[in-house]
Amino acid sequence: MEEMSRIGPVKINMVITTAVALQIITASATMCSSDSKRHVPKYHLVQKFHRSKHSVAARANFISLTSCRRLGIEKKALALNFSPLYKSLEEDEFTCEVLKCPEVRGATSLTNDSRYDYYSIYAKPIADVNATCGPATGMFYFLQLQLNSSQSQLSCSNMGGVLADVSSEHRTDALSQLLIGAGVPSAFVGMQRSDQKFYTTNGDPLDCTSYRAWSPGHPRRNASYSCVVLTHQHTWRSVACEDTLPSLCEIMPGGPYEPGSLYSKKGHSNGSGAQPSPLPWIINYMNSDF
Repeated sequence: MEEMSRIGPVKINMVITTAVALQIITASATMCSSDSKRHVPKYHLVQKFHRSKHSVAARANFISLTSCRRLGIEKKALALNFSPLYKSLEEDEFTCEVLKCPEVRGATSLTNDSRYDYYSIYAKPIADVNATCGPATGMFYFLQLQLNSSQSQLSCSNMGGVLADVSSEHRTDALSQLLIGAGVPSAFVGMQRSDQKFYTTNGDPLDCTSYRAWSPGHPRRNASYSCVVLTHQHTWRSVACEDTLPSLCEIMPGGPYEPGSLYSKKGHSNGSGAQPSPLPWIINYMNSDF
């Protein structure tokens, strides 16, 4: 009896330990990228003694660049101007200006200003003039060429991007507006089924978000329909990955900056002949929410 009383708690502890271990494994398997630090943007120095004239999301007076970067992260700014020479500024100027959009190749909004330095989360690669800016969201290319899903992914990759993430209501609505303006009913986006689950561009299972925009009857249960398109009706549809359609690419932030690339005339090669289309009117639509 004494022996049993000693063994009983051990077995119970083993059961509890096993249950805790399973919880840890399950939590790790379903961990979402938003739970980690890997999606915190990094602002790379692009041009010293220059100031971008793009629209400002917020202004503040900070002595340190770190504080300015924190403001940029809070406002989801895609670029920023910072002046370490705060004593040389006018009364109505600020040391920190976080920007809604970054400079693209050619830097037409970048001006010489010895008091400021210009930083961007899109330092490498530098997007070309055909890129479309979504304030607080990102930089995008629209590819009109009809490609299957694999070809679309390759084209996006060759331009420094991935098929666009539409896992939030804001992204779905804004990028659907892009399709409406282009007169296109649907385009491949960054969502695909694997092992009966849908995953987004960054590898997250769709379970990481509660938002859904499936058209009636979708997603189809047939495993042959494992790729996803965004429609001009602000919905998602499951399609065969072999279907050929236009696509929406999202440029991935990166760095460090390669000196001279901001003013280079060389565009992005996508390996398929697909040409990205400029759609500047999406800026006004996406800007309305911020």
